[in-house]
Amino acid sequence: MSFVSPEFALLCLVFLPIYWSLAGHPRAQRSLLIVSAYGLYATWVPVFAWVLLAYSTVIWALGRWMQRAGAGRLPWVLGLWLAGSFLVFLKYYEFARETFQTLLQLTGFVSLLPVADWVAPVGVSFFTFQAVSYLVMVGRAPALARSWPDVLLFLSFWPTLFAGPIWRAEHFFAQTDETDSARRVGRPRHAWLALYLITLGLLQKVVLASWLSAQVVDPVYKYPDQYASVSLAAAMLGYSLQIFLDFAGYTLVVTGLALLLGYRLPVNFRQPYLARNLSDFWTRWHVSLSSFIRDYIYIPLGGNRLGWGRTQLNVLTGMLISGLWHGANWTFVVWGLLHGLGVVVQNTAKLWGMPAWPRWAAQTLTFVFVTVAWVFFRADSVPQALLMLQGLWHSPAGFWQAEQMPWWGLLGIAALVWGLSPWALRWQRLSVAWLARLGPGLGGALLALLWCVWLYGAPEGVPSFIYYRF
Repeated sequence: MSFVSPEFALLCLVFLPIYWSLAGHPRAQRSLLIVSAYGLYATWVPVFAWVLLAYSTVIWALGRWMQRAGAGRLPWVLGLWLAGSFLVFLKYYEFARETFQTLLQLTGFVSLLPVADWVAPVGVSFFTFQAVSYLVMVGRAPALARSWPDVLLFLSFWPTLFAGPIWRAEHFFAQTDETDSARRVGRPRHAWLALYLITLGLLQKVVLASWLSAQVVDPVYKYPDQYASVSLAAAMLGYSLQIFLDFAGYTLVVTGLALLLGYRLPVNFRQPYLARNLSDFWTRWHVSLSSFIRDYIYIPLGGNRLGWGRTQLNVLTGMLISGLWHGANWTFVVWGLLHGLGVVVQNTAKLWGMPAWPRWAAQTLTFVFVTVAWVFFRADSVPQALLMLQGLWHSPAGFWQAEQMPWWGLLGIAALVWGLSPWALRWQRLSVAWLARLGPGLGGALLALLWCVWLYGAPEGVPSFIYYRF
């Protein structure tokens, strides 16, 4: 069930008052939260809920084993191996099988590996990384191992279950362990801010991102050879805007929902298209993933402590893993490699003492690079991505056909994103303060009116989120 579906909205109207009424009974409230998470997860595929339950139980058992084993490394190594193997086997087996089969065919042999007949659970990449953070936390301090219900709650917390942000175990449990005298978990935090974030997220996803997908991006990527060069460039710009509005909109919605549950989610976006270079971009885009890659992969590989050359290799490794994490396709490998090479070039320029670019030029160049890389992220295959890029200077449909693209809508959304991005936090503070002054009656009515307008302007059906695939 999608977070932007009418059915989910109706369920929230029933669930949230019951949940808040149990704020004085933490165990009952957390039990309700666990049951609701598994029920919501089962609406996708019922067996997914059983897989998540079994997986979470194994993670809990490994944590208890580490607690009893003290400083022993066996359960810690075994736990990380099992968590990684679970993700690789479910998500990448078929990709590895097809790649291996292709390589064998080049040498005249035939692969005998069986075809995979399963579908990876929704959000497996996200809850696997959260499980890794729990195992690392307990491996470093075995006394921090949690109870079975706590682990179930952490790995099934439904605002982050399907598409993140990726929570660190220590940050999650720090909130659940707040003392009862100062306890805010289980009660709404900053209710007006939560409702503002949900409203803004719905606008970004349900209206803007969905319009870009239907009117600008999908038609071009489906038949790239039928569109002129300028239209191909417009579709690339459109996808850069779409994926930002889609994923950032999702993050805003679930951040608001988590606040209504009494939890503060980690920041996942910091206006990434204002970045001046690729390193800056990755401190702004999908922050929970980039910081996870940094702390659990890049730094353990040696980070920047083993010399300049090894640092660049570690950067490439981290970005390749980031690309593969998104999906089992060579398009994601190329996307990750492009970003890795881009950071290496940036580091090389810095080593050679090249002067810094003006802000506007640095931001423009960074955005153009990110937009070109997004072509591989969006395309179904590497040949399709190359066809899109080739069409920029040589398209069968010519260079310009104005009627192919809804220019005013595309440019209007682009102006909206870049015009408001530098002022987003200030606009948020002013809007929340204004809603609070309006009060529950008038403020609630205004938000309800905006939600109706968003739904009226949205395409038919329930739009899916891009990151649900990962």
